[in-house]
Amino acid sequence: MKQGQRECYDTGCRPGSRPGRRPSILRSTPKVGRLRIVAKETAQGALALWSPIEGLFPPGARFVFPKRRGGVSDGPFASLNMGMDIGDERENVLRNRSIVFGALGIKAAGPLRVRQVHGTRVVGPEDAETDADGFLLRAGDPWTAVSAADCPPVALVARNGAHGALLHSGWRGTRDGIAAGAVRMLEARGIPASEIVVSIGPCIHACCYPVGQEVAREFSEEVLKRHPDGVALDLPLAIARTLEEAGVRGAAILAASECTSCDASSFFSHRRDRGVTGRHWALFHLAPTSG
Repeated sequence: MKQGQRECYDTGCRPGSRPGRRPSILRSTPKVGRLRIVAKETAQGALALWSPIEGLFPPGARFVFPKRRGGVSDGPFASLNMGMDIGDERENVLRNRSIVFGALGIKAAGPLRVRQVHGTRVVGPEDAETDADGFLLRAGDPWTAVSAADCPPVALVARNGAHGALLHSGWRGTRDGIAAGAVRMLEARGIPASEIVVSIGPCIHACCYPVGQEVAREFSEEVLKRHPDGVALDLPLAIARTLEEAGVRGAAILAASECTSCDASSFFSHRRDRGVTGRHWALFHLAPTSG
């Protein structure tokens, strides 16, 4: 381990600590003990693309989270910053987006997006560019994206590949049940909760997410962890709990092991970098189904 590199533990990330086990959002929670923590990284040119392990989603469902390498931005936005109006040069951001679109085969206009407000509203493609924090989609709809720099991106997909949802689930959205709301919307389309599979993408983990009592009191004790700075919120576990309570099977919920705050070489982190950092896009698409 390089000097100064941080290693994640249940109670926090400490510079120079000896390597230990990778953080688990499950170790003390038997109910979610079936929830696996898995990820896959592929290289496309200079890009490093995180995606769920192969076989989680049906063929045609793509959930991709480009890491921070492979772009043209510099300084705190180095290098693949996708966020506009946060201090990076506009030309750099547009070039970064073009690199990602080209790698994924997305049209130059880019994916559909919403104006994220840390709420629970989930909309269809026809309501893109409105205040919301997620999309409800059918197979064949355009690519969509949500922005993140610590908050978990969440993709829900029907096992038959016909319907899905992409969410931005920060602590407020998690508290207010955005994931459960998406499950209900899919159920209204005839998809039982038991037929939904879920991937929670890279995000900040409890090792790096101490919160004040004003936040902690909004969550059950089972998703709060001991931390050197008091108490930390386990966002992936909180999302998993919400999904299970909505009827999604625990074995069908998988979370990325990567903590965005721990790995500065791969991820932007609003918490770690005190707000002066780039933004990732989590991108999602359901290809048209045959028949």
